[in-house]
Amino acid sequence: MNFAPMPLSEDLIHIITSLTDAGYRADVVGGAVRDHLIGRQSYDHDITTSATPEEVKRVFAGERIVDTGIKHGTVTLVLGGLPYEITTWRVDGSYLDNRHPESVSFTRSLEEDLARRDFTVNAMCYNPTDGYTDIFGGASDIEAGIIRAVGEPARRFTEDALRIMRALRFCATLGFSMDVATADAARSLSHLLNNVSAERIYAELKKLIASDFAYEALVEYGDILLTVLPELGAIVLPERDKFKAASPMQRLLSLFILGSTDPGSAFSRAMCRLKTDSSVRRLGEGALGALFAMLDAPLTARFDALKLLSVYGADAVLCAAELAELTDRASDSEIALVRSAVSSGVPYKISELKISGNDLAALGFAGRGIGEALSRLLEGVMAGECENSLESLSLMARSIENN
Repeated sequence: MNFAPMPLSEDLIHIITSLTDAGYRADVVGGAVRDHLIGRQSYDHDITTSATPEEVKRVFAGERIVDTGIKHGTVTLVLGGLPYEITTWRVDGSYLDNRHPESVSFTRSLEEDLARRDFTVNAMCYNPTDGYTDIFGGASDIEAGIIRAVGEPARRFTEDALRIMRALRFCATLGFSMDVATADAARSLSHLLNNVSAERIYAELKKLIASDFAYEALVEYGDILLTVLPELGAIVLPERDKFKAASPMQRLLSLFILGSTDPGSAFSRAMCRLKTDSSVRRLGEGALGALFAMLDAPLTARFDALKLLSVYGADAVLCAAELAELTDRASDSEIALVRSAVSSGVPYKISELKISGNDLAALGFAGRGIGEALSRLLEGVMAGECENSLESLSLMARSIENN
């Protein structure tokens, strides 16, 4: 493990030195220290200090400082366009909503400030003068690959239930496991996640699913995840190497395909409940629709794949093909047909035809006949009956009109 002095930017040295010279203590705290000891790059650096917000503002008078979280002792100093959160040592009051403290009080004890944090690996701090402060054994837990709650796990999770999802996410990100007491508390209190906003749950879920060790975390703690994805009957995973090679969207959709009796409906309900972006819902619903269309009518020719593209669009059908491969739901030949259709450049949308409604009107088509003719012409191009050129399409249109 890397116990060498933590490299700090000029801005961080300026912040820590300025507060120290004014008679206060200041440290980089939390994730940046954890990541440095692990050997990972960190881009967010939070500072904890014995100075109160008003004292911090006096120290940095003349510089840009914003009261971003003044109620909880946090101000943000902006240096060179980058924000640095500086938070006063504090003790949290009662948590009545399993998420936010009703009040905070400032303390002159660094140990009390670190004791309120979620996990030991996040309860370490560093400054160039005092070096590393690790009161709760975070460095040892990093070395052992353990996520352990600071103090009593049940208290940490009852205070802020989102910490349960954060524990899963850290396991998935770092390849760690929870210690027994922390895992037991996470399981027994997972129902408290229902008190956390859907947006925060989904933000953690996205990071978890996309992480390098998501597969291992889901194998070990998938039962906890069912609390936030009740639409699933169980957490069932694809083959490990395929899962690891899949995109985050394919990983998420595979959970619904393998763990739900009605994947499309279950996915839609879950994403609506978690208040995801409409683009996520559209892609997921389209991919699942295309996948089950493939299962209902297996693809035997490129024309079949082009018809699928015309209904669901390229993004959804490509996702469906990769999803079919991930979950062993389609043959290699079908997946190859989809990829061939997408790369062929053959039109699969009316808007891509080299003939317009006005051109057809000039040929004598009118009203609904124009739309019907365009649809028939698109099928002709997809089937290879004619080229996508105005001349060839006009000839085919005349034959349609004569028939």
